[in-house]
Amino acid sequence: MQRDHPLKDLNTWGVGGACRTYDSPGTAQEASESVAAALKQDLSLYVLGGGSNVLVSDGPIKASVIHTEKLNFIKLRRSDNCENIEIEAGAGVSVKKLLALTIEEGLGGLEFLIGIPGTLGGALWGNAGADGCGFKGLIKEASGVDWNARTIRLGEDLFEWKYRSCPVDEKKVALITSCVISLKITPKDLIFKNVKRFAGMKKGQPLGKKTAGCVFKNPPGMSAGRLLDECGCKGMRIGGAVVSASHANFIENDGDASSLDIYKLCELCREMVLKLHGVDLEYEIKFLGNFKKD
Repeated sequence: MQRDHPLKDLNTWGVGGACRTYDSPGTAQEASESVAAALKQDLSLYVLGGGSNVLVSDGPIKASVIHTEKLNFIKLRRSDNCENIEIEAGAGVSVKKLLALTIEEGLGGLEFLIGIPGTLGGALWGNAGADGCGFKGLIKEASGVDWNARTIRLGEDLFEWKYRSCPVDEKKVALITSCVISLKITPKDLIFKNVKRFAGMKKGQPLGKKTAGCVFKNPPGMSAGRLLDECGCKGMRIGGAVVSASHANFIENDGDASSLDIYKLCELCREMVLKLHGVDLEYEIKFLGNFKKD
């Protein structure tokens, strides 16, 4: 376990300070030991994957961070008499790598992941999806660590699927270390057709920029990006943080933004939507550290 570990290079916005302690376990047992060590030091615990979908505060952060980068194994379980193939994958496996493997193997079901950054663990914890498609019905079981630092198994009956919400009980589960996904053998032309359809939905999202993905969740029956656009948020700037000119639900770090710049801009956008539309946008991104509204 390392102390005072910088997090700036471990998140896609490229901002933030250093956490009190840091560990990168390679097995479920090591993850259990990491959780136990954090609990003994009376520190809040944060699990970091690919570093998207999170805003890390500036300065010293009184927290213990567990990085899932080494939990990156993938195993295929084949059966000659079954249309489904199970994939067991670690939480640290990149979404891009997992999707590429399923396409190569002719397995359908995860096409909705195209264009989604980060790791499997983060995507599962945040219930990532697109156009009503997601992990529901695909996750057969998962392994993790509870808040007593014990390794646990989670059957599919323990998952509750709600829009962009953690599907497991966060009061009981500290982190997920791996999961088993069941996918159907599917003609590749159909898989590519689905990938193209989902990729088309990402049109307009800023590519090659320092962002963390969508900042806000879509309110029921509405588009957060459209609400922000109608408020004139595109191009707004605070310090080095700027609302993307191509998609108003993305905030870019143009090179020298601080975490506070980004946070203030997020809050300003929320206030404008609330004032004009009467809609209180809910954050899709998570926060690591301390953030206080002025």
